[in-house]
Amino acid sequence: MRQSCSKFWTILLVALLLRVVVAIAIEQRVTAAGRTFLIEGDANGYWELAQHLAAGHDYAIYQPPRYVLRTPGFPLLLAASIKIFGKSVLAASLVMAVVGTGSCWLTWLLARKLFDEFTGLWAMLLVAVSPLQIGSNVQILSETWFSFGLLVCLLALARLLQSPPAAGWGRIAFSNGILTGLTVLIRPGWLLWVGLSSLLVIVFGPMTFAKRILCAALICGGCFVALLPWAWRNYEITGHWIFTSLWSGPSLYDGLHAGATGASDMAFVDNENVFSTMSEFDANAHYKQRAIDFAIAHPRRTVELAFLKAGRYLSPSLNAAGFSGGVFSVFCVFWYFSLTVLIVSGALDLRHKLVCVGLLAGPFLQFLLVHMVFVGSIRYRLPLEFPLSILAAHGLVGLRQRWNERTQRDGKRPSDLA
Repeated sequence: MRQSCSKFWTILLVALLLRVVVAIAIEQRVTAAGRTFLIEGDANGYWELAQHLAAGHDYAIYQPPRYVLRTPGFPLLLAASIKIFGKSVLAASLVMAVVGTGSCWLTWLLARKLFDEFTGLWAMLLVAVSPLQIGSNVQILSETWFSFGLLVCLLALARLLQSPPAAGWGRIAFSNGILTGLTVLIRPGWLLWVGLSSLLVIVFGPMTFAKRILCAALICGGCFVALLPWAWRNYEITGHWIFTSLWSGPSLYDGLHAGATGASDMAFVDNENVFSTMSEFDANAHYKQRAIDFAIAHPRRTVELAFLKAGRYLSPSLNAAGFSGGVFSVFCVFWYFSLTVLIVSGALDLRHKLVCVGLLAGPFLQFLLVHMVFVGSIRYRLPLEFPLSILAAHGLVGLRQRWNERTQRDGKRPSDLA
């Protein structure tokens, strides 16, 4: 037990140290280049919104103001950092390093709950030293905070799917919905998890069918309650009940138009200047309709784009301009090839426990489908690697056990004992 505790703290401290070192190195690099962020664009928007929140100003950005451009989950975290540490991007990056390390801890917690301590340690080690996780976890982007929320949701759902107490299953289901709703405020695409998690409960829940249906309803109700204050605020501003954001239209059009490549290029927003001629709600609807019209008029190209986006989402190495190629990309290919083998092995070992496979692989498959419609990038896959690493750890433990059994069996052959 003491040895296991020592390994736990060693891995966790290594995870934190690696992220802190990379955060400092990135800060030095971007400062030398005269920039603020390593990955510009989304980071600038999040940072500006966070400064507005910290100063008590309107939660809006750009001119004319866009009040529902982003859900507030991630800017609130950055605003807390600004309130405590000032307008220091490095301090915020170090906060993200702590959150990323917290996600490693949650990975261990979930793996231990589903399997055992040994699997938990391996899962935590995999995400602690994953090269892209280390670099991604310290960016001023929502993925790290979303990873943390995602794992909290999976832990809560695991409790409901395993052995819920005779009394309190309704409370647990409602809490699942609340946690899901709060995580949607970090990443709107997580909204689909309400349906998928409800389906997992209906199919695999260890209670009567009537209670499973009620649990699914409570999950949906909890999510609605969590999102209601944000939707109410948006109604007061726009006159429309918006439970996520008004950026889904441009995001959809980004991946579905004549010049789309599967990668993101939002230059059309500034070039067309639609938001200066329409309300935020109407501009969002305008781009959404144009994307739908394109998909209907060009079904073959839409399918081609879906596969291109899937390829970017599944890519084993960085696919953003300026970050791909080189020795690091070769290492990433080797890393993800090995990880994929272990994930497949773990999933095959669990073929008679599909509830675990659904819980751990479901988010990954959900976002694969989402990003076959919207633009694709390895960046959007990284949060889903935390639960997938538990499958990989289970596969690694299984392979190790079979190797040991085979070694022992070969060592006891009659020819060797003669």
